[in-house]
Amino acid sequence: MGALYNKATQSVVYNKPDKNGNYKIYISDTLGKNEAALTFSGWRSDRQQWAEEWHPSGKYIFCQVEKADYVKEKHKRKPVDAVPGYGGYTDLWIVTRDGKRAWPLTNLPNNYNSGMTHCAISQDGKLFAWTERVGKPKFSMKLLAGEYVFRVADMILDSVPHFANIRTYQPGGLPFSGELDGISPDNTTLAFYSTYETKNLFATPIYTLNMVTGKISRLTTESFAQAPTFSPDGKKLVYMTGAGCDIFPFEIQGADWWIMNADGTDKQRLTYMNKKNHKQSVNHYRLAGCLSFMSNNSFLGGVMTKPLGLVGYTAKVVFTP
Repeated sequence: MGALYNKATQSVVYNKPDKNGNYKIYISDTLGKNEAALTFSGWRSDRQQWAEEWHPSGKYIFCQVEKADYVKEKHKRKPVDAVPGYGGYTDLWIVTRDGKRAWPLTNLPNNYNSGMTHCAISQDGKLFAWTERVGKPKFSMKLLAGEYVFRVADMILDSVPHFANIRTYQPGGLPFSGELDGISPDNTTLAFYSTYETKNLFATPIYTLNMVTGKISRLTTESFAQAPTFSPDGKKLVYMTGAGCDIFPFEIQGADWWIMNADGTDKQRLTYMNKKNHKQSVNHYRLAGCLSFMSNNSFLGGVMTKPLGLVGYTAKVVFTP
């Protein structure tokens, strides 16, 4: 959910479903004008295609693309398995912004255990990180969304773009559900949420992981929290949480965006979409989601208006640091 901003080209990239429910990629200016579809001739039109990150140069976009071939296995594969957020049966690709050339960056096993969700790229474009599914969803509060690990690779942009020096991180050395969403500007730290301590997908704290020392720091304790993203200067993290959110009649818990220092101190609420009768609220469920910074005090963020499916819009949030 939400548009991704690229400073170099003053463009955004985002995703929309076609009439058959298959997501496709679009590029426009920051006002949503001059929209153009982005695809590659080697991708099947009846498969999910989802933009995950810009390369900082604006020349390339990292995409999750559903595998073309169905293979026989115990699980009966369905198109919904590869819907972004579930991410089953998907690989990561890099494509030029004109769609003329594209290269696969991963070749994950073609089965229900494997897939990919949230990713992050460093500000200098040298590191790319992704959340990789290594186990199918289980009837467990801890692994309800599946089992994941984090991968971090050096991004090599030569005649055939590829990853090198892939590292794997598994917080606590335990099976977990969770997703990473940020790399610090100095390329040392990942920001993520996880169930590895709480064992509960509906009580997920925010953490940082220092890739040099291995130190993990827990930054939140209240409610559930997800989508932690570093500000461009690296001093702050913006994230979503259900803390302080009203629950509207016959609806479920929503979430708003908060900001904190990168060490977890000085938490402040930024939005009030789930505060009854607040000027930002329509007195109905809203779920703040992933975000893309435009500056140290503004970002674009996805807002879900329904708890199931990726139904919603992109909001621009401007705040005083």
